[in-house]
Amino acid sequence: MFRHHMTQYGSCASEVHKTLCYFFAALNIFLALDMLADFSSVWFDALDESSEQRYHGLTHVEAYKMLMGAFIAGPAIANVCLAVMLIIGVYKRRPTLIRVFRLFILAQVVVICFMALFSYSIVLEHRGSHTIMLFVLVVSIALFGAEAWIAGDYHKLLLEEMQLEETACLRVA
Repeated sequence: MFRHHMTQYGSCASEVHKTLCYFFAALNIFLALDMLADFSSVWFDALDESSEQRYHGLTHVEAYKMLMGAFIAGPAIANVCLAVMLIIGVYKRRPTLIRVFRLFILAQVVVICFMALFSYSIVLEHRGSHTIMLFVLVVSIALFGAEAWIAGDYHKLLLEEMQLEETACLRVA
């Protein structure tokens, strides 16, 4: 009834990677929903005003907040959707879904690095804290890098398990 699949790393490695994939997916969902909650007040304030005031009487600060909200909302919603896709891919053993998640996370790391390079001039101009920007950059890259690494390793383990199952089925038949 319960089958244990052995790979070159052993069946325990697959279970550990599965657990870590679930953990990182849940963490991704939590962080994305937290960011969406932070910017929800901007959207609700914009919806409370009448449409004429909202579009014609918009100050630069309000327009900047709405633009930042849109800039944050898109990737945050994509993070939630792809984290759910990772959970489904791990649960249903679908390597394609896991690989799509991994590619998205790697693309996100690249975008974060570009954002850090372009925001450096803003930090210098406003005399902001360099250590905070550096800390956020390092933590973000570490988190997304760990997610990509774990998802990639689980993808390889899953492909090995599926190949071993296929060869075992061919031997039986």
